[in-house]
Amino acid sequence: MTRFDGYLFSKLHLIGSKSEGPSYFLQQWNYSEVPVIKDAMPWEEDPLLHKLLGKKVTIEGSFYQDGIHYQNVTNLQPPEKGALEALREPKLEIILEVPEVIWVNKMPHQDSPKMQTVELSLLVKWPYRSIWRGWCPTTQIYDFFVEQEGKVVWQWSKGKMFGMAFTPVTIPGSDEFTKYSADWNFSTGEIKEEGTYTIRAVFIASGQEVTKEIEVKFAH
Repeated sequence: MTRFDGYLFSKLHLIGSKSEGPSYFLQQWNYSEVPVIKDAMPWEEDPLLHKLLGKKVTIEGSFYQDGIHYQNVTNLQPPEKGALEALREPKLEIILEVPEVIWVNKMPHQDSPKMQTVELSLLVKWPYRSIWRGWCPTTQIYDFFVEQEGKVVWQWSKGKMFGMAFTPVTIPGSDEFTKYSADWNFSTGEIKEEGTYTIRAVFIASGQEVTKEIEVKFAH
């Protein structure tokens, strides 16, 4: 039996059907959301889970492909002996690879490209003799953002569709990085200003993020 700590909340599922009812989720401290399988019919409230909604809880149970199957749920309990040390275990190593300078073609020639592409890469590594395990609330595992003065000017996932399926993620122990890439495609007319931009990458499975500043310059 495994212990899971987090914030318990619910969502309404199968809306409009005869089986409409609450589904339960545990938001863990790394912001990942894990389904908690209720001990009730689809249209029914789980008596134990429902009375603890909106609270920090400790769940004892087993983790399977569809989520946490609980045996006991209580208000958040103090850390067990050794748990604080476990929380201090090293996290995944993550690195963001992006160009230091991006030249945006502002030349007015007809044959100048109207679109430009910049490759963004998130490198993830677990340098230990074990397997790192995490999960995502959907099939989306990572995301990239381009920001200027705190404002998001581009987001990789915007407009994309991801499956609403709980997705386990594993990173085997290795000296090699696992690479997740995305192309920042933009029209040369979209970039209005030169200056410092921030690239931000999020690895959703662990809740970690990394940023790097780049310089955007115009080629006239």
